[in-house]
Amino acid sequence: MRHRIPLLIASCLAIAAVLLLWFRMPVPAAPPAARPGAAALSAPVPVTHAPARDSTPPTPPLDEAPAAELGAFVVRVVDTRGPVEGARVRAYLRVGADGTGATPWRRAGEGATAEGGVLRLPAGPGDYLLSARAPGHGPVRLEATRPLGEAETAVELRLSEGVTLRGRTVVEGREEPVPLAALTLRPYPGTPTAWAVPTGLPEEAAETTSDARGHFTFTRLAPGRYALTAEAPGFSRRTLRLLQVPRASDVVVGLWGASTLEGFVVDARGQPVANAEVTAAGGSSPVRATTGEGGGFALEVNAGTWFVSARHGDQPGRVPGPLSVAPGETLRGLVVTLGAASGLAGSVSSVDGAPVGGAVLVAAPAGGEGELGRAASHADGTWRMDLPAGDYDVTVRAEGMTGRVVEAVVVDVGAYTPVDVRLEPATAALEGLVVDAEGQPLEGAQVRASPESFSGVARTALTDAQGAWRLEGLEAGRTSVGARREGSKRWTSRLETLKAGAVTRVDFTLADSGSVWGQVTRASGGPLTEPALVHAVPRGGSGAASTETDARGRFQLELPAGVYQLVALPPQTPAIYFHLESDPFVTVPSGSAVRQDLTLKDDPVLSGVVLEPSGVPSPLAIVAAIQGGDFPVTRKERADEAGQFTLPPRPRGAQPLALVAHNAGRVGRLSGAHEDQAPLTVRLEPAATLRGRVVAGSGAPPDGFVLELHEANGEALPWAGAWPTTRRFAGSTFLLPDAPGQALKVTVRTEDGRTGEAQVSLRPGGSADVEVPLTGGVASISGRAVWSRGGGPAPGVAVFLDKAVGGRPEAFTGQDGRFRLGDVRPGIHTVRLLPPEGRVETRTVKVAEAEAADVGDVTVSPRRATPGTLGAGFSEDRGHVAFAWLTPDGPAARAGVNVGDRLVAVDGQVVRDSTEAESRTRGAPGTPVRLHVRRAGGEQEVLVTRAE
Repeated sequence: MRHRIPLLIASCLAIAAVLLLWFRMPVPAAPPAARPGAAALSAPVPVTHAPARDSTPPTPPLDEAPAAELGAFVVRVVDTRGPVEGARVRAYLRVGADGTGATPWRRAGEGATAEGGVLRLPAGPGDYLLSARAPGHGPVRLEATRPLGEAETAVELRLSEGVTLRGRTVVEGREEPVPLAALTLRPYPGTPTAWAVPTGLPEEAAETTSDARGHFTFTRLAPGRYALTAEAPGFSRRTLRLLQVPRASDVVVGLWGASTLEGFVVDARGQPVANAEVTAAGGSSPVRATTGEGGGFALEVNAGTWFVSARHGDQPGRVPGPLSVAPGETLRGLVVTLGAASGLAGSVSSVDGAPVGGAVLVAAPAGGEGELGRAASHADGTWRMDLPAGDYDVTVRAEGMTGRVVEAVVVDVGAYTPVDVRLEPATAALEGLVVDAEGQPLEGAQVRASPESFSGVARTALTDAQGAWRLEGLEAGRTSVGARREGSKRWTSRLETLKAGAVTRVDFTLADSGSVWGQVTRASGGPLTEPALVHAVPRGGSGAASTETDARGRFQLELPAGVYQLVALPPQTPAIYFHLESDPFVTVPSGSAVRQDLTLKDDPVLSGVVLEPSGVPSPLAIVAAIQGGDFPVTRKERADEAGQFTLPPRPRGAQPLALVAHNAGRVGRLSGAHEDQAPLTVRLEPAATLRGRVVAGSGAPPDGFVLELHEANGEALPWAGAWPTTRRFAGSTFLLPDAPGQALKVTVRTEDGRTGEAQVSLRPGGSADVEVPLTGGVASISGRAVWSRGGGPAPGVAVFLDKAVGGRPEAFTGQDGRFRLGDVRPGIHTVRLLPPEGRVETRTVKVAEAEAADVGDVTVSPRRATPGTLGAGFSEDRGHVAFAWLTPDGPAARAGVNVGDRLVAVDGQVVRDSTEAESRTRGAPGTPVRLHVRRAGGEQEVLVTRAE
């Protein structure tokens, strides 16, 4: 099979051959069966339900206005005629997520431009969104950063003439209009990539209502891409992503029927409870109702996953497990039984054991969204939170500390699960130097630290005259550190692990910049129907860049000098694939521009629908596409509200995939899936129930443990990371009502470090009991990656434990090539190593309890040359064709060809562009080819034998 190299953007920058995984989202689940006796209750009476449009509060302001001595933005607003006086400018500061889905922004200031279109807005260091409005114009928005130590940051906002979007709301699949639908249009700031998120600031959204015929109009919009959300009573909310405005035709928004959750709240004796508050969480905001005299409730919700709980006085209750409801579906017979108080309790302390008072703890449904409970720690660090029985994710935040998320904590009926949290102080520091390619210091360069913690608040500093910089008071943990020249938009980044109280040094060498520009057309040669995205991937490095073309398909990208592979894709394409043999390469020169025209890639895709066991669509199901062979990759996609999914385009002739669909324990499988078979149907089978207990052969019984499910061979389940496969239990027993019906390995780790595992086979819809015997403590695995050529240490190699390549690795090798995987359970494990643009190397290792196992040296190498090629790529540089890259130990490299050599002719035929170079150097494997090459020392002929 001819391999393509996928690109992972904005996550693991050092991995050039890994698929991009989407952000964790709420996942649907199966409804529980109605409780016995439920049918004897009277019909549910809806008392209150969510309005069609959520009443979104305005963005909260900063607690204190920015002090003048902290510096300011100097904003200049212009249009096509020049400066704009009287324009209204707003600044929003990103303060970070809190794990509840609440807005991570604060209003930081606003004002009107004066003479010259200028406004000075006081603003402290941080990341901002700036917006400007003026009569007759569409609003303009720009993401901007105020670095630490910079007195004033100049920003120009360019207004354009307002445009109009027209459309209509209809019943999905029919032309029947939906009148009086509420519509919200939210802009995408920055480059609107497939993984981009529209701004959630209500002040920056546009709102309107469709008329009696379903028609609607938005006016005075800025050209660009938007997310359009429509909602109406009796219908589920529908969002169209990456909608281009203006557009050639009206947009039609099809609405599915609303979903409904109906049931009863009863007490411990089974008697109905009136005036109980019922809450459904899991969407962007909870939906609430109050039970009637007969204890009945009805909640109108959007299609998706919901967690239903109820409370009356101090008695809580919850429907077991999450509920998955399809568009227009009604789940009846739900019963919430109220019982004794339950919840979470524990303490918050620092790593040295000192109590942390004032920490804020927030509980959300495990794998879902929405705040279900909140507590604050007392002066002695203790806290308590009342919650009904269920599974929860708990975020913990405290001033001056590194935040933490404790995932999938299980609360039992009538009990308080202990959760003791230790937080590390935010006392990590970064420092280093930034120099140019000649080693000269760069003054005024920006250096940025972006933590991978849930808050995600970045810090930015400027280099001094010696190129030195420093950032203090940072959170501990994995952090992306990047640098860019003054005035540049492109970052050079790397991933570091910061430690509390320690200083990590990171130096950067930044090449001079150039640019590439060109025209994107369709394969037919015709113009684009909408702007496309152009992506540039550096050969042999990290720091990919993306930009959107204009309406006519023109693009320009600023890039550090080097060799790049370019591809143009539709904006909705969720992942980027690059074909080494055909996607064009270009050499970007320092200080100048080079042209490279592109053809839009629009390959066939594999699509289909996921259905529940009952045959209704399975909303927001996870679909894992598994590629085997010597490059094992698992790519996860999310189905939409109607269960429909689309996988990214692949090379024509690619091998079939195995598909696994998952929705809260309900699993469906399909082997041999291929684009020619689309659309496909994947039907889920019912979840199983797994009960068990953890037993100790010696020592004290466990008083709490972490349980994890794996494939029977120990590999990670395909949906791991998108739906919880790990849960935390109190005591020594466990119950999993949403286990997948298949063979599983169950592993546990107790609070005191003991581990255990057991094998179990579950049937869909069945149940089983299992005992997990405890053995000894956790182990570790270490090793070293070395290059196949020369045997030297291989830094920056991604290391994956018990899972296919894809997403976030467990570790990267250091400069000495070494890696260490700590906190590993005893048993058999699979370790995979992936060098940048290289082949996956797999090792199987068995570790005993408390053992430090070492796999020794693992030889890694770049991807082999494709048979029939030279193991080389070509770029176009100012009218010349040059070698852009060479596969180490490939045919061209062995023959003495160097990167940068110009290719004049192949077998006596003059080469005029990279396409001709590509086609003429290809041939039968093992056959010779004569190259006429020009380099600094003159011209020469090189004989190369094509790869076999």
